[in-house]
Amino acid sequence: MSLVGIFRKQAKQSQASDWVAPGEMIFQRAGSGAQPVPARLRVVHDDGPGEWLRGALQLAPGSLLWEPEAGINADPVELATAWATPFPGRRGMPATVTYVQTPTGRFQLELDPVLFEMSQELVAEEAAKRAGPAADPGAFSPPAG
Repeated sequence: MSLVGIFRKQAKQSQASDWVAPGEMIFQRAGSGAQPVPARLRVVHDDGPGEWLRGALQLAPGSLLWEPEAGINADPVELATAWATPFPGRRGMPATVTYVQTPTGRFQLELDPVLFEMSQELVAEEAAKRAGPAADPGAFSPPAG
């Protein structure tokens, strides 16, 4: 059975309540009305980043999979064990892009770095609860240098 994650927002209590906390994400069976989380992704080449590709994150126990939209020529990218790298924030603005390193390459993901890390923790915890193979966010070691 395929599972996807959705976000559930609590009633507004303060400015900080606009953030989604890991406990606010729930898993539902595919086809139950749950929607993937829209997120753009682009490959980072040695000479710079490529074009942004439209797609969505599919959350499931042990998996944080970015999948391209229909008609986009790209392979899905598993991000559950990706290693987030620092992003130089713009002056006065929070970073909304997460640089990730995976066994298949380097990417930029248009998603807040804190939310990305929380999503990784959530899918790993959910996998552990279900006694499946837990995806440890620290399991992938980036190449030295």
